[in-house]
Amino acid sequence: MKNNHKTYTIYNWKRYGIISDDFDKLYNYHINISNCQICKVSFNKEIKNQRCLDHDHKTGLYRKTLCRSCNASYLKAPQTIKSNNSTGHMWIENARSKNKSGNYSFTWRYHRVINKILHRKCFKTLTKAIAYSFIQLLKHPYD
Repeated sequence: MKNNHKTYTIYNWKRYGIISDDFDKLYNYHINISNCQICKVSFNKEIKNQRCLDHDHKTGLYRKTLCRSCNASYLKAPQTIKSNNSTGHMWIENARSKNKSGNYSFTWRYHRVINKILHRKCFKTLTKAIAYSFIQLLKHPYD
C-alpha cells in the first residue's frame, strides 16, 4: 500500500510540473517531515493539516513542505497567472489538435508575450517545454 502511495504521489507531482533530479529522495524527505515548515503545526489525518509539497510555478522546483492552509497563502502568485493551467506553469499549457485522419495529437504549447511580441512554440514533452520556458525566463525575466 505504501508503495502505491509513493507511485501515485510522484505521478501527481510530475503532472503538476514539479521538477526533481531524484523523485524518490524528494518523496522520502517530504513524507518524513512531521511539521509544517512555516507554522509548525503537526501533520495528521485532518484535511487542514495534510502536508502539501509547495513548489515554484515558474521553475517547477520544490520550496517547502507545508500544511494545507499555509500552502494556500504562501507567496501568492500574481493574478496574471492562468488559474485553469493544469501544468502549474504560467506560459505552458496542454494542447490537443485533430489531424486530417481524425486522430488527436497532444502537445505542450509555450506562449508568452515578450516586448509586445507573442512567442509561441510547441513541444512533444512537458519536460522540453519547461526547459525552454526556464531558458526564456532567464533571458527575459518576468516583469
